[in-house]
Amino acid sequence: MPNTIAYAALIIWPVVTFALFALMRPPQALIWSLLGGYLLLPVNTSFDFPGVPALDKHSIPSFAAFIAVLVFAGARYARLPREWWLLALIFIYVGSPIFTVLTNRDPLVFSSLVLPGLTPYDAIALAASKCIQLIPFLLGYNMLRSARLQHYLLRSLVAAVLLYSLLMLIEVRLSPQLHTWIYGFFPHAFDQQIRGGGFRPVVFLGHGLLVAILTSMTVVAAAFLARSRDQIFGVSAWIWLIYLVCVLVLCRSLGALILSAAALLPALLIRRNGVRLICALLAIAVLVYPMMRGADLVPVQALADQVAAADPERASSLQTRIDNEDSLLERASERPLFGWGGYGRSEIFDESSGRNMSITDGTWVIIIGTSGWAGYIATFGLLCLPMLSAWWRGAHDGVVSAALSLMLAVNLLDLLPNSSLTPLTWLLAGTLAATPRRRGQKRRSETERSSLISKSAPRIRQPSS
Repeated sequence: MPNTIAYAALIIWPVVTFALFALMRPPQALIWSLLGGYLLLPVNTSFDFPGVPALDKHSIPSFAAFIAVLVFAGARYARLPREWWLLALIFIYVGSPIFTVLTNRDPLVFSSLVLPGLTPYDAIALAASKCIQLIPFLLGYNMLRSARLQHYLLRSLVAAVLLYSLLMLIEVRLSPQLHTWIYGFFPHAFDQQIRGGGFRPVVFLGHGLLVAILTSMTVVAAAFLARSRDQIFGVSAWIWLIYLVCVLVLCRSLGALILSAAALLPALLIRRNGVRLICALLAIAVLVYPMMRGADLVPVQALADQVAAADPERASSLQTRIDNEDSLLERASERPLFGWGGYGRSEIFDESSGRNMSITDGTWVIIIGTSGWAGYIATFGLLCLPMLSAWWRGAHDGVVSAALSLMLAVNLLDLLPNSSLTPLTWLLAGTLAATPRRRGQKRRSETERSSLISKSAPRIRQPSS
């Protein structure tokens, strides 16, 4: 159970956010408040008040940042996007819960287990929750539009994870204990954090896989900074890139390691337009993956057979995942448009005992089951289409959009097997959706831009060239 410190941390974070906005310019404060909340606040801890979504480590930093932006920067930095396709996807994302509720008023009975039907209250709660989830997207879209601010985002992420790696190394050596020591409980199954005779670091993210994919995305950011001959804390980004790769190896996640290895080649060797094209193709692949998976066009079984020949233990885990995805997809096909809603209604239960027989891992299959194809298209459209837009419109933008695209692509590919959709994912997508723009398109004046930029914190040296 969470201790007093866990709840106190959630209560104090809005104060921390307002302090950051008082000390920094709004874009910088936005980055550090969202990063800090994600990296430091406890998981599986929330305030559940009637009539409002759960207030936890994801919603509290986002909502606090939104209020702080209104106070310190003004409402113009919290407005909706202008692009019609973004507005349409946001409307579907926020409005689809209404139709999910309308098509799921019936309770589901499995022996002694009864899953309640959805009510109008559920529609309001779900829509409010989705609005809060979109806050990082909207703030990134409005506040991090310039290449200079986006470059600062890359540098801040690398700096934050470099500091965070000290805590990661402690857990690699002593086992994942920091969340227990500080917040009073371990947030997940401990045996899942043991791999290859060692420990995965968990720190305050809830699972070692989340730490690994964050490190993988940071490796990509460090690669672009190294290619630009940047420095972090007065040390060449090349040195930090090598260090972060070593830390990633210690995270003991084969998937994150493969994604990083695949991303480093374009990050270091391919020109930025080529990187954006690769990311656009990956975005299309992610968007159509469920359709291809449902039509048996993805050779997952052949992959499982190959893995079985090399590592029977890992193959067993992969086969279990494949079988569960097949069952969950079949379940989702019964209510394909708007899904089954919450309360576990999209999962598989034994008819005689009421026992839950499903294991839900991939974000895509979770969303299709709970929100249907409407929810999937809205969610992954908002996450994937910015990469397509960056390629289509970005011939005259700097290298930073290529870096953001590749980082987002790594995260999205990880969403297929895992649940790693975080406020950082939404922030990257919103930032990328705002840029680049066509040559000659009306831009905000440099005077307005410079009013949002000040000294960095922590202090990070600017590129030498």
